[in-house]
Amino acid sequence: MSSELHEEIERGEQGGRVHQAVLRLRALSERHPVLRILHKGTVIVLGGFFVLAGIVMLVTPGPGWLSIFLGLGIWSTEFEWAHRLTQRLKRLALRVWRWWSNLVAERRYRRASERPCRQTQGPRHLRAEAPEVS
Repeated sequence: MSSELHEEIERGEQGGRVHQAVLRLRALSERHPVLRILHKGTVIVLGGFFVLAGIVMLVTPGPGWLSIFLGLGIWSTEFEWAHRLTQRLKRLALRVWRWWSNLVAERRYRRASERPCRQTQGPRHLRAEAPEVS
């Protein structure tokens, strides 16, 4: 499970069409000072909107944490502190995911080892129970 999450994060960091479009927009805005100020202002306002909406959604119904992380992701395109924070949060999420996966696997193993073994290990369609002798 942990490797699946790690692979999904790596695929997301490689970028796609949206990522390429944002890079082209940023390169275009770098050519003119007015466009640069407009681009940075848009990033600040849009990121702030999502962060504030996420904070409000923490106490009201809605995806609060998702909105906060989305706002931080928008800010991280312009600000180094937001980029470092999102990197730290990714590492923390992976660490918690690995801890949880190991905990669940350990509990499953412990429960399986405490039960009397009537079945063999393996996929269900390959398991064979010993015939009962009368």
